[in-house]
Amino acid sequence: MSNSRIQEEVKSRIAKGLNFGIEAVEDVLAPNAPIYNDFILLKSKYNDLMYISTMNTMPYDQIEIGMDRLRTALLQLVDRLDESSLEKDDIQADLKVQALPTRRTNFFKLLDIHFKNLDAIQYVEVSDRQESRESGREAIYLHYNLHRRSLRNRDDVKAPDGQNVLQSYFYDYFHNETGKLEVYFKNIKHMLAYTLSSEIERRFFLDTLRSLFSKFELATIYYYVLSEIDLEFNAMVEESKLLAEGSYRDVLIR
Repeated sequence: MSNSRIQEEVKSRIAKGLNFGIEAVEDVLAPNAPIYNDFILLKSKYNDLMYISTMNTMPYDQIEIGMDRLRTALLQLVDRLDESSLEKDDIQADLKVQALPTRRTNFFKLLDIHFKNLDAIQYVEVSDRQESRESGREAIYLHYNLHRRSLRNRDDVKAPDGQNVLQSYFYDYFHNETGKLEVYFKNIKHMLAYTLSSEIERRFFLDTLRSLFSKFELATIYYYVLSEIDLEFNAMVEESKLLAEGSYRDVLIR
């Protein structure tokens, strides 16, 4: 395979995913090549960025900026490939599978963060000097049911512009809550962004995401979308069709 053909094939792998491009360069690049140290530096930065992305401490748009810079640097590195830099004159025909477990590992780390955020959500009720406390899905259910009981018999909610009333109500609620739900939704946004950026694993990731949520969680997500507090989140929900499955619709506020 000619040098130009190898460059073309490596770039096609980059188009499928930065991880696949890095694997392809590693497959053909000789350790004694003049650009080998540059490649090791790039791969190290990629691994660091992937680790940081699992910690839920950096906004997704900043992660994407970093990924774009790494893609550009890798493409420039591929343009510098010549025959003296190659360890072999062909490239493996199939995508190397090592990258898939890495992406899955990162995805499941995000799921771990999701469940920690879910467990941090609490519902506290005090009556007769006694305190009851629930967390996780049960807390989501109790919070949601409280909204449903307080809103479903209101005339303004039943009026023709009732959706506008609900939009304003939930905007105020999500904007002013203590922060547990804010972190919960930020990580869902991160998971959606990570899923939608994965061409190879998108179907698996999406199916996994859709299986995570109870109908009361989906209803809560529905009203978070309705509140328009985060339009980027709304766009990702629409693209992923996260709310397309309608099991939650029978518990919406009417």
